[in-house]
Amino acid sequence: MNSLEAPAFRGGFILEKVMGPISTGHLELRTRNPNDNPSVTFNYFKDPQDLERCIQGIETIEKIIESKPFSKFRYDYLSLAALLNITANSPINLLPKHANASRSLDQFCKDTVMTIWHYHGGCQVGRVVDYQYKVLGVDALRVIDGSTFIYSPGTNPQATVMMLGRYMGKRILDERLASDGN
Repeated sequence: MNSLEAPAFRGGFILEKVMGPISTGHLELRTRNPNDNPSVTFNYFKDPQDLERCIQGIETIEKIIESKPFSKFRYDYLSLAALLNITANSPINLLPKHANASRSLDQFCKDTVMTIWHYHGGCQVGRVVDYQYKVLGVDALRVIDGSTFIYSPGTNPQATVMMLGRYMGKRILDERLASDGN
């Protein structure tokens, strides 16, 4: 964080979210030890349409930033290119950085792509778990978390995951009470 330029702390970063990307990654367990990290391949922008959507999103953000109504929220001394470079040069991911990424929105998207750490999709409903969140082929095991999502429910899925847990917890409890005859 010490390498961040001061305006980033007073103004934020320029980011765009590609909702429902076409590109898919790959997740594979390396061992059976739950403490070992899995092998993850993200495949960002594998499908060119995802990169184009990112570029279009950044172009929309540029129009907003350069608009008159937004002018009171900008520093006069920072150009749009400088704002983009602050974001591109921030230590927000481990990808190699390119000088002046703002010259090419294609490069800017590639240099700033990240997951925001809301991993999902590793145990999708219908593929790994059934619609009751029971692991296919395994007795007495359910997975009820963000890994069951096919699509990210939003930028911060915490509330969605909490409600899924509450809903399924109540449903499981109701099933058990019904089977006990109580």
